[in-house]
Amino acid sequence: MTAEAGTIGAAELVARGMDWPRRGWALLDVRDAGEFERGHVPGATSLPRRMLEFRALEVMPDAGWPVVVYDSGRPGDRRAALAADRLGELGVERVEILAGGVLGWSMEGRALATGVNVPSKRFGEEVLEGDGVKVVTPAELMRGGAGAICDVRTAREFADHHLEGAVSLPGFDLAGHLPGLARQSDRIILNCAGRTRSIIAAATAGALGYACAALENGTMGWRLAGGEVESGAGEEMPGAAKADVVAVAARARELALSQGVVPVAAADLARRRAEAGPERPYVLDVRALEAFEAGHVPGAICLPGGQAIQRTDDFLAVPGAPVVVTDDGDARAWLAAWWLKRMGFAQVFVLEGGVPAWREAGQDMATGRGRQRPELVDRVVAEVPKIGAGELNERLRRDDVPVTIDVSSSRAYARGHLPGAIWISRGWLEHEIRRHASPGDLVVVTAHDRVQAMLGAEALLRTGYPKAVALDADMRDWRALGGAVDTGNLPAHALDIVEPPYAKGLEGMRAYLEWEIGLTGGAPDGKSPSAAAGGSAGA
Repeated sequence: MTAEAGTIGAAELVARGMDWPRRGWALLDVRDAGEFERGHVPGATSLPRRMLEFRALEVMPDAGWPVVVYDSGRPGDRRAALAADRLGELGVERVEILAGGVLGWSMEGRALATGVNVPSKRFGEEVLEGDGVKVVTPAELMRGGAGAICDVRTAREFADHHLEGAVSLPGFDLAGHLPGLARQSDRIILNCAGRTRSIIAAATAGALGYACAALENGTMGWRLAGGEVESGAGEEMPGAAKADVVAVAARARELALSQGVVPVAAADLARRRAEAGPERPYVLDVRALEAFEAGHVPGAICLPGGQAIQRTDDFLAVPGAPVVVTDDGDARAWLAAWWLKRMGFAQVFVLEGGVPAWREAGQDMATGRGRQRPELVDRVVAEVPKIGAGELNERLRRDDVPVTIDVSSSRAYARGHLPGAIWISRGWLEHEIRRHASPGDLVVVTAHDRVQAMLGAEALLRTGYPKAVALDADMRDWRALGGAVDTGNLPAHALDIVEPPYAKGLEGMRAYLEWEIGLTGGAPDGKSPSAAAGGSAGA
């Protein structure tokens, strides 16, 4: 256990300076994602407790940055205190708890922001006006003469649904293709799911010298207007001509340098990453996931398809820290860095020559998804008491049924769980277990991810449940053994998942778009008349 964290009041927090994106400390909301969406302290990063061990040292480039955590502030809610303790165990040196949490903040008359990625989405609306981005309505597009339709969302989103005839060009991947597209078509339409990414893409194209229009309200606006969408990977876009890529990269570099972006050499980045302290930067890799997995700068965060601008607050919890952007030595990193500077980030760099230059300089390379598991988690996995799948299955067959708790996401729980398993959000586990088990009971903690089960069992052991054990198997192992599985029963009270607006039906889409358009209506906190609808990720 670590020393108890101190508290800080709302007034003192505001006096410290909450200017996003220049703030030199992290503000972490450790409630579940749905709670965050309904209302949060402006500028906070959502980091639910179930992801704390895995992401805390990702959203902060160095453990020395000050951190403020908060929860609901309601009686019995100890999530902030538990999170503060865990952050200390992870090596975070300075942690404070916002006194009163969200409740205390709002009771002082301070506004809450609603939705997610509010800073990025508000910025997109400002760019729409400030850059004079051309917009095409769905009705205009339906009348014909579409030209080239380019979908700038991630490849996964494109495969889920897209306009007929559209091609997938995620985020800044679009840039190198612009000269070729302009030669082939005199009309280029860019779309995302809603507004932000297509606005940024169209403004980017304009800055590079190519006239493009954003489809108003994206695929959601298209569907609301009665348009049809299709699914699948679609036709693969041929690679951009090398001469086009080189020319666009040169122009992107000019834009970035004019905005104050600084190039950094591989050796300098390696030195800064190796040193603890405020000079250690974030590294954002804006290439596609496949390229990232094949090889990247160790510790880099994979943010393809415009996500570096769309989801900035999800990953840069200390916005005042240095940020280095990298790609394959083309236009993408320069463009992402240019936008980060325009958003207001003070210290933005680009790795000169990108990942190829890093490799050629003899620097260490990492492969795979890139998220390194902290030693703390490895220790829990090694030490927490476990029960094997075979032993538990035999007990269930004998009707010797222990209290079984599932700490998966609510969506995963609905896909499949052990018979009789009770779903509890891991963030609420220490509080909710009292409703279902006594301290002397054998409690088996399960999850689709066995590591989550082990962290849950450890939490119960620390809470006074000495017979808590983790199922040493995930659902795939359990099914392979022939273990019984129940499905359905999605918990009605679950707030751990935020569905994208396009999954909420036509009314949900309409409410979301009204919310997003209202972000620049004069309310600095992210609220709007339709705030109850909330904005979701992925639009």
